[in-house]
Amino acid sequence: MAEYKTEQKKMLSDFLRTNRDQAYTAEDLVEGMRTMYGEGVPALSTVYRLITRLVEEGTVKRFVKGHSRRFVYQIVEGEHCHSHLHMKCIGCGRLLHLDDRVSDELLCAVRQSSHFSVNEEATVLFGQCASCDRGGCGEEKKQGEKTKC
Repeated sequence: MAEYKTEQKKMLSDFLRTNRDQAYTAEDLVEGMRTMYGEGVPALSTVYRLITRLVEEGTVKRFVKGHSRRFVYQIVEGEHCHSHLHMKCIGCGRLLHLDDRVSDELLCAVRQSSHFSVNEEATVLFGQCASCDRGGCGEEKKQGEKTKC
């Protein structure tokens, strides 16, 4: 079945592209689009339908919000994004791209050591970016404190 691009889908995609470093709940998306475009933005039910389609297409990633049962959505664009792992900062919410070579090495190591093939399109590593990391690899450790770096 041929898919046509609706004005509402374009509006949602444009909003997500403009705010690519942020993740939003469906309610946040409606409110953000209302702030950006004024009235005439898609209703919440339409946003749920459109965002589900964008997740299925691989254009948007869906994450659990904290320890809740709610989801947040963030755009991931380009064919290149499907060929490496992503890292999501639990501090600021940024989505970072793992270097292709490092991603390949990590996936290969998992495959070799556990005979398990990881789906890189569906896998996101959660942690903290350098800006949010407190007491991480870049800072001095207290005497006797172990580092993983």
